[in-house]
Amino acid sequence: MTAGRTVTVRKRKFDGSIKYAWPGILFETGRVDWIGVHHQPGLHVKVLANGPVEAGEPAHLLHYCSTALPLTVIFAFGLDGTFRDAKCDAALPAEFDGAICDFVDLDLDVVVLPGSQHYVRDQQVFAERAATMGYTDTTKRAAHHGVLHALRLVRKSGFPFDGHPERYLAATAGGTDLRH
Repeated sequence: MTAGRTVTVRKRKFDGSIKYAWPGILFETGRVDWIGVHHQPGLHVKVLANGPVEAGEPAHLLHYCSTALPLTVIFAFGLDGTFRDAKCDAALPAEFDGAICDFVDLDLDVVVLPGSQHYVRDQQVFAERAATMGYTDTTKRAAHHGVLHALRLVRKSGFPFDGHPERYLAATAGGTDLRH
């Protein structure tokens, strides 16, 4: 893995369809089983499968994709480096070929707010898609394990909830305002 080069994160659904493709800059996580991608505001645009570009308030978005756990996490920081939230996607472990990081989203999410408040969402969506897309029992277990891993990491300040994203942004900005 060579930090600093452009790679693409692709979020897939269980049926193989691509929900989005999102370029970003690869960064070092210090872990062999986590891929880190920085989606920089104004530079890296998320492209949805149906064509339109998803617009939102400018933010530094740090994607952590596990190649071992059924989990991906995306942290959102304001342009000044202030933590906004994090979304933990229950997902099949990511696959990374050096240019593309693919993961299969399993609908369940743990949303983390400032102050480490958190909640699980999309349980109804998970139940519906499990039926319509034919999730296997193994896939359903992976989704529930992903949520459990996320909750454990949040509650125990485990990686990447151990301050890694904040340290990365501080080092990237070199102590200057992150709006540049």
